[in-house]
Amino acid sequence: MTAIALPTSPTRSLPTWLPLVQGLAIASMALDHVSLWLVSGDTPSILRVTLGRLALPMFCFMVAWHALHSTHARRYADRILLIALAAQLPFMALHGQPLGNICFTLAAAAYLAAYHRHRDPVALVVGVLLAGFTWLNEYGPLALFLVLAFMGAIRWPLAWLVPLIWWPLAQYGLSVSALSAALGVLLLLALVTTRLPPMRLPRALTRWFYPLHLWGIYIARGLS
Repeated sequence: MTAIALPTSPTRSLPTWLPLVQGLAIASMALDHVSLWLVSGDTPSILRVTLGRLALPMFCFMVAWHALHSTHARRYADRILLIALAAQLPFMALHGQPLGNICFTLAAAAYLAAYHRHRDPVALVVGVLLAGFTWLNEYGPLALFLVLAFMGAIRWPLAWLVPLIWWPLAQYGLSVSALSAALGVLLLLALVTTRLPPMRLPRALTRWFYPLHLWGIYIARGLS
């Protein structure tokens, strides 16, 4: 079976669907974290298990796509690792426990993809080491598996069944969160197979929002 057709912009340009997916992922993640750490009550809890569950599959898919298409695959993985390090202190302080943030897991997948593409021994060593510690990170090893599943889904359409059906149940069990995550994967599939009008988000926003918003929430909690 042939690979799924992902509409793109002209040669050497980013796909037209990417900014919309980035924007939705960022908004969903921010909503999830604000609801978790800054606002209490029933409504924030409902938002977390519904709209907040869209973020993880969208971020995992974007990492899968970039890892397979970036010209400098290891440089891309290095950037994710740098983001993980920049975000770790506020992330751990907000959680109140020694838990690794999701970007360490995303970096592991990106390094493994860099080795797969270029047989880079450094990428293999770093990827294996980071993958070995995913059980200490947010969402655990299943998040690493999700990125790898999306890499397969980009090549083989039937592999979309893994993030659509198997992963939500494995990650969240029979719950509203699992249903929301599955709907997020469906939305993602619809977006990446549709030709959208060109748009652009600031690079600083898409690259550094994760650590910056965690630092912002951490400071806001300290001031409140």
